[in-house]
Amino acid sequence: MDTEVIDWITINFLPHEAELRRMLRRVCTGPAEIDDVIQEACYRILSTASLTHVRDPKPFVFRTAKNIVLDRIRRDAVVSIEAMSNLDELEIEDTAPSPERIVFARNELKWVIGLVANLPNRCKTVFQARRIHGLSQQETVKTLSLSDSVVEHEMIKGMRLMSEMIARYGMDQEDRDTKFIPRKRASKKNNVND
Repeated sequence: MDTEVIDWITINFLPHEAELRRMLRRVCTGPAEIDDVIQEACYRILSTASLTHVRDPKPFVFRTAKNIVLDRIRRDAVVSIEAMSNLDELEIEDTAPSPERIVFARNELKWVIGLVANLPNRCKTVFQARRIHGLSQQETVKTLSLSDSVVEHEMIKGMRLMSEMIARYGMDQEDRDTKFIPRKRASKKNNVND
């Protein structure tokens, strides 16, 4: 048996087993049937050659159990109406982003990084520390050895420059892909505030 699949079961199936059992109580005839469904779900997952395609384990586990219950209902001659009405409770929405959303987010990130690259050096450093690395104002002050007012000034300046670039180039996907390839700003000489 593949140890990766066993590890996957341990990490992704077992933490949801109690919740799955609670939901199965509404559609199964008793504890023995619940145990059978859980055992068969584990077996089906263990029999899977690879689980790399599973983006969100919880919906996958619940969907596997629901498919087993549906198979049992199809085999049985008599079906409980209550069990059928509760079957939808085993459906857990897949919260993973769609492939299109992932591509869009990557393009958007690339576009924003292009905007940030056009900021003046100190402004860019402060902006990256605060917005990209998530440092607090005080952490930024300490890390970059700047005063509190300089960090605040550079953030305001960075936000203003970013807004101006967005206004100039737009935010539409087409605009980002075709028109916007930011040019480096000419560096100022002898600017003490930069």
